[in-house]
Amino acid sequence: MTAMTYRQLLKQELDARISDNDQYSMRAMAKQLKISSAMLSSILSGKRNLSAKRALEMAKSLKFNKKRTDYFLALVQYDTVKSDEARAELLETIFSLAPREKPEQLDIDIFNLISDWHHVAIMKMTNTTLNTLDAKTIAQHLDIDTTKAVEALDRLFRLGLLVKDENGAVKSAKAQLLANAPKHEALRKFHRQMMEKAITSLETQTSQEKFVGSETLAFDELDLEKARDIMEECFSKIIRLAAARPEKKHVYHMGIQLFRVTKDLQK
Repeated sequence: MTAMTYRQLLKQELDARISDNDQYSMRAMAKQLKISSAMLSSILSGKRNLSAKRALEMAKSLKFNKKRTDYFLALVQYDTVKSDEARAELLETIFSLAPREKPEQLDIDIFNLISDWHHVAIMKMTNTTLNTLDAKTIAQHLDIDTTKAVEALDRLFRLGLLVKDENGAVKSAKAQLLANAPKHEALRKFHRQMMEKAITSLETQTSQEKFVGSETLAFDELDLEKARDIMEECFSKIIRLAAARPEKKHVYHMGIQLFRVTKDLQK
């Protein structure tokens, strides 16, 4: 995830309202904001800047909730602040307020085809500093057979999960992935493989290259929903942390497990 500009947020808002109501338009939004269509067009195109005061008025007119208002105002402020230190602090605020991107829902038949761990890893390699992403490079970095890398690349392109941009560079067509059948064997296969990779990392990677921690505790299943919310927030923060650094050398996998170790003898 990268930080959007306040202009992109306004354009996103306009597109969403047009999608919900085909009678809505830029003219309608300008009227709602009590400005001319020409002024709104200038703001969206970058020809005119917003002041913090004007931005707050616009947020009220568009009936943004508090979090979206704070997000919008932070984006406006980020566009004008000059100090590198202030920009860094603002960027952290922006990522904390940004709505989390919803994972792309994949049909289970498709996920079944890419359930071997290296498919997702290849997709994420497109976000690293590697200059080329061919089968040989993939095989070397993921420690897999070149034949397997060739097959995976072909499969990902055929499914539209990888594409090439105008310069011929390989890019991922999806951000976050989520299969729509959480109990399916393909997902269990994927998680088993990643747990096996985690076990291998215990022996092959130093403490500077990984983080491993665990805790055994008495816990009530009535609190599982709250625990899931906390873990989702943890995932969200790590994703924002990764997005904030533009250049990344490696692909990491993060897993959180909370599972029962005692048998349920009461049933």
